[in-house]
Amino acid sequence: MNDHRLFSCIVAVLIFSGCAGTATLVDTPQVRLTSVELEAMNFSRQTFLLGFDVSNPNPFPLPVKKVSYRVMFDDQRFAGGETVAAFTVPAGGDDAFQISVDIDILNSATHVSSLLRGGVPDHVSYELQGSLTVDIPFTRPIPFTTSGVIDVQR
Repeated sequence: MNDHRLFSCIVAVLIFSGCAGTATLVDTPQVRLTSVELEAMNFSRQTFLLGFDVSNPNPFPLPVKKVSYRVMFDDQRFAGGETVAAFTVPAGGDDAFQISVDIDILNSATHVSSLLRGGVPDHVSYELQGSLTVDIPFTRPIPFTTSGVIDVQR
């Protein structure tokens, strides 16, 4: 009877240690900001549509169910939050998604004015941080960080 308990404990430890290591088996996808479009505007709010591309370096698909993000333009916070998602990035492939963001103009006027100082720029540097929550058992949210330059005149 003691041998049976010992065997059960060893199996349980192996299973749980294998599950704990699953998150490290998922390579980090590359997420890039591709577009920023003004959708709607009124006196106090602007709604932007942010476009993103995701590249999956893994040999299996990534079924994304939630995206957490923070977007900075020229070191100024522009938008952030999390949104429920429902898309799958194919194995070794790419996919795109969009997030609609409401900006309170009155509370963010200093940030917007510092971006627009000297007129509307052609290009703005950005930093993107966040995580993708995927529908793969025992996998923690996969963090990502990207920086680059985006064409805001498009």
